[in-house]
Amino acid sequence: MELLSEIGQWSWFVVWSLLLIVASLFVYLGLGGSFIVLGLAVVHALLGGFDPITWQLLLVLLGMALFGELLEFLIGTFYVAQKGATKWGVFAAFAGGLIGAVLGNGAVPVVGAVLGSFVGAFTGAVLGEYYQNEKLEPSLRVGAHAFLGRILAMVIKHLIALGMVFLILRATLP
Repeated sequence: MELLSEIGQWSWFVVWSLLLIVASLFVYLGLGGSFIVLGLAVVHALLGGFDPITWQLLLVLLGMALFGELLEFLIGTFYVAQKGATKWGVFAAFAGGLIGAVLGNGAVPVVGAVLGSFVGAFTGAVLGEYYQNEKLEPSLRVGAHAFLGRILAMVIKHLIALGMVFLILRATLP
């Protein structure tokens, strides 16, 4: 009977692990995967009487999720500046990413927002740089960096979400 209980615990742990990992992937859909992971941890904590997931762990997870958002903003916006964009290029890449996300979400919900933010950041950076310098080649280069900056920011945010998953799984290991 003890063996069946142990198998059941490990089975639930595997399901829990997969749920957390899948939730972390929502970062790539622009759906706040880090906060979904945090939400799952809060539910587990509430159901388990804050054992083994404690308030302290929840605060660490919240800090990590907020840090991921901050990094995504900073990298997505200022990576392009480090690669030689003017103020116009940086501002237009940021604004283009926001506008692209809104328009993309209107065209194709969820996935459209992510694709729209990439295309919008690229287009905004190109237009901003072209407005400033009136040269197409450097403007396209800056646009490519804006696009890459958005991808880099998303990957880093996912790595932070996976760090959150690791901490939760370590705490809930049977």
